Amino acid sequence: MPLSAKFRLHRVLLAILALGVAQPSAGLAAEVPRSVRDKSLEILLPQVVDPPPEDDAAAPAAEEDDTDGADAADAAHDAEHEEASQGDDAALEEEDAGAAEASGEEPPLPGARPKSRSSRSKSKSTSKKKMSASRESKPAAAPKRPKGAKECDYRTPIYEHEVVKGEHLGAIAGRYGVRRADILALNDALKKNPNLLRPGQKLRVCPEIAPRTRQEIEHVVAKGENPTLIAKKYGITVDELLGLQRGKLGKRLAANPRSLQIGDRMVVLIDVEEKLEFAPAEETRGILRASVQLPTASKHYLVKRPYLAYGTPRTIKAIQAAISRYKQRKPAGPKVHVGDISKKGGGPLKPHRSHQKGVDVDIGLVHKGILAGEKRFVAANAQTLDVARTWALIKAFADTKEVRAIFLDYQVQKTLYEYARRKGVSEETLDELFQYPRGKGRGHGLIRHWNGHRNHFHVRFRG
Repeated sequence: MPLSAKFRLHRVLLAILALGVAQPSAGLAAEVPRSVRDKSLEILLPQVVDPPPEDDAAAPAAEEDDTDGADAADAAHDAEHEEASQGDDAALEEEDAGAAEASGEEPPLPGARPKSRSSRSKSKSTSKKKMSASRESKPAAAPKRPKGAKECDYRTPIYEHEVVKGEHLGAIAGRYGVRRADILALNDALKKNPNLLRPGQKLRVCPEIAPRTRQEIEHVVAKGENPTLIAKKYGITVDELLGLQRGKLGKRLAANPRSLQIGDRMVVLIDVEEKLEFAPAEETRGILRASVQLPTASKHYLVKRPYLAYGTPRTIKAIQAAISRYKQRKPAGPKVHVGDISKKGGGPLKPHRSHQKGVDVDIGLVHKGILAGEKRFVAANAQTLDVARTWALIKAFADTKEVRAIFLDYQVQKTLYEYARRKGVSEETLDELFQYPRGKGRGHGLIRHWNGHRNHFHVRFRG
């Protein structure tokens, strides 16, 4: 064996012997970082240990995605074994979760190589710069919310609405999600003649929908357009569009709405800014201190789950009054199906987001034929929906003067709106009550769209 080879073998044997003598006990071995041990071997035994990769930092283990797994299972179980109506609030929670995920950083792809040291240092430097910049440029403070007014039951402050050309009291009430009677109660000058409105007049209102400032724009009529299409484009009704027109065009369209011509310049008002400081505060979460159970023994209604039929005294009284009024108008037909209100004492009630304070109730749509007596909530369809009775039931709740909002699928709104219009319900009342036909995304009316409300409607009471 050559001398150089013997010398190298001698070094190897000495190194192995040194490691064996210095080997710590099993209990301490875990305290020695692997990178240190590998580095020691590299020094003692060059070219025996493979050099570390450019980036030897281990990628962090991917966290298991167990977000709300139990909650999702609970919601699925409830939806399967209790009622299809519960999907509404589960969908709301999914939307909230999706919005939260969208606001955060996107997770790394499976198997993605971790960043190199240089890129990590750059990222760290960039994040420091971002933090520094964020300290320097603080976001603008939210507008200060005025105190709730006594006239509004302290829910919202008083807001002043400025009347525009062509507006009537029903449309103004619908714009803020209130009733005409609510506006009359705040404006003594209108009590003698509610139709005495003039452009520029200021009206006091307790808004249930956030007020929006408006801007006047000009729309030039193009080929193929008509008042219906133009109104739909801007989320208003045809009557509202025609009422805004002035001068010769206004007179011509008032005489014949079909006289619209290509090139006509129409006045349109668009919403530009929400006054969120005047909107009602979020009140879906809470408890129920003085709970009253809706009586289960009734010839007019059936309670799906009596142990979830607790509400405030005011709410329970309003539910009974609405059903009694409905049965006076429509004595025949099936019993009213009453869904969840709140549990005794209130608080979270899965899978609902609301139903915590005893002021919310789910009511089934009225069906005919073999589905009339179905205990579960059944989705609306042209074959089985009893449109006349469903409209009468919703109207009975709206007329209690205790309702803040009624949530109902937009297509079901359309069916009821068209039925009510055929039956001679005034345009002013339709504008006051319905969001339709302005679009499901537009805040208007007492009856408004919310996903998952095709088989029942959700009523929110004032207290």
